Amino acid sequence: MTDSIFYISDDDPPSKRRILVEGLRLFAERGLSATSIRDIASATGYSNPALYKHFKTKDELVLVLFERSYKELMHRITLALSRETGFSEKFRTYVKTFCEFYDEHPHASIFTTNNLAVLWPRVSGTMGDRTVITITRQLLEDGKQEGLVSKTADLSLLLVLVTGTINQLNRQFYLNAIEGPAKKHAAGIEKILRAGLG
Repeated sequence: MTDSIFYISDDDPPSKRRILVEGLRLFAERGLSATSIRDIASATGYSNPALYKHFKTKDELVLVLFERSYKELMHRITLALSRETGFSEKFRTYVKTFCEFYDEHPHASIFTTNNLAVLWPRVSGTMGDRTVITITRQLLEDGKQEGLVSKTADLSLLLVLVTGTINQLNRQFYLNAIEGPAKKHAAGIEKILRAGLG
């Protein structure tokens, strides 16, 4: 994979690279149902048949982009958390990682956030059982063990608090309702979430 655009493989030909980039941008900006193969072809300068050479359907392109985006986010979170010890440091890094991912790849971040419920049931078996939710749940359980997360609060509600807030912040950054970069808000986001976690 390239360093700058993680969802492009080194062996992807130029036409496929362009389709991936423009497809992700359009899906993020317009949504899945409002984006057609014709729209992507127009944005790339390639014909519809050229797109079908790389992806049999729009849905195939959507799933490739979703799986690559989700795997990249998971990789970043897992790696970041593995470098820290203790709930406080891990949680700080967790929030920071989401912010950095948004700042570096806003289209991938909002595309993943907005389409998770629809696309997750359709992903391939290679995605595994480990998800952002399972990582977050374990992090919160560790926080409870350390006495830094409320032991009486419902863990499912705490999960909604954390992931829902981060997902909504992604939307606010994307719509420019909150001025970026997201990373400059990481400490404030952490503080608000920690207050809610008790």
